[in-house]
Amino acid sequence: MTYEVFKQEIVKYLLQQQEFMLTPDRLRLYEDGYAPEDDYDLQLVRETNIKYHRTESDTLIGDFLVISEKGDLAQVCRIDLKSMYEEWQTKGWDAVLDVVRDNFAMGAKIKQTGLLNLICDYEAVKDHLIIRPLNFTDRRYDLKDAIYKRIGDIVLVLYMLASDEHINNHRNVISTKIKREIFQNWGVDEEEAWQAALLNTNIMSPPRLYVSLKDLMDPPYTKGAFMALNPDVTSFGMYDIPTLTTTSQMNGAIAFFYPGVMEKIAQMAGDKDYYVAFTSIHDVKIHVKGSIPPIEILRNIKSVNKAFPKDEILTRKVYLYEREKKELTMLEL
Repeated sequence: MTYEVFKQEIVKYLLQQQEFMLTPDRLRLYEDGYAPEDDYDLQLVRETNIKYHRTESDTLIGDFLVISEKGDLAQVCRIDLKSMYEEWQTKGWDAVLDVVRDNFAMGAKIKQTGLLNLICDYEAVKDHLIIRPLNFTDRRYDLKDAIYKRIGDIVLVLYMLASDEHINNHRNVISTKIKREIFQNWGVDEEEAWQAALLNTNIMSPPRLYVSLKDLMDPPYTKGAFMALNPDVTSFGMYDIPTLTTTSQMNGAIAFFYPGVMEKIAQMAGDKDYYVAFTSIHDVKIHVKGSIPPIEILRNIKSVNKAFPKDEILTRKVYLYEREKKELTMLEL
């Protein structure tokens, strides 16, 4: 059976399997190049491209079989059809059935038990792990049992997202830090869990770079998508002060630590080193080296910090990114 025939047959085959009770509205084949217009499919395409190809695009890259419950993106099963076809060539239809069964079983387990009750099960929670940026000095006692990476006076902390809802036009986020005792029960490499969490965070909150302050005011989704295919912003000037954040502009400073972001900003700056001013946990200001003395940036950070609650302060220092070394260093000024 050729790949093209397999694409046609797999949907019909799964609809015939009574154990899954699938219907055409829950089982769809999304083909390479699909550019949706409705919000549900658009979000699904964006998330799939980031998850599987590490790039933002509103046009699907690759063929995917999607089993979903409408309106419930947390329970989406995506099957990379090319990979599934390769499995089918060696193991037959049993490989397809096993993947679907595993996803159904995990989805049912999460619904019945709840994520917090499954926190010791890595496979159950790995798609709900996220990274949050915090200030080390202010949070050091809260972090003694946490999983984190420290950069200067900044820490990136491993959390599990238990709930993310919009209630009465307000975003209600419930998350909990992963304690080291819980992590040790997972039996996985720390870097594996870390990369999964960073990818999840990127999917939930893609990075945005806004060159002008007015761009921060209720921007359209695609505005400032500098890491996407065919971005609307590809460079900025020596004396521009772009703002880096995420689409939600909530805990947006984490975007600076997404894979490839530091290097991309250096490229956009004309292959120059630059100073990094983490003005809060929500956003970052970029200053090309030579455009302003770092002591002035430090004064600005101190001034901004006075206006924010303590739990929204990310750092009291200025950082320097050096392009050739690909290193981020905290400056002592």
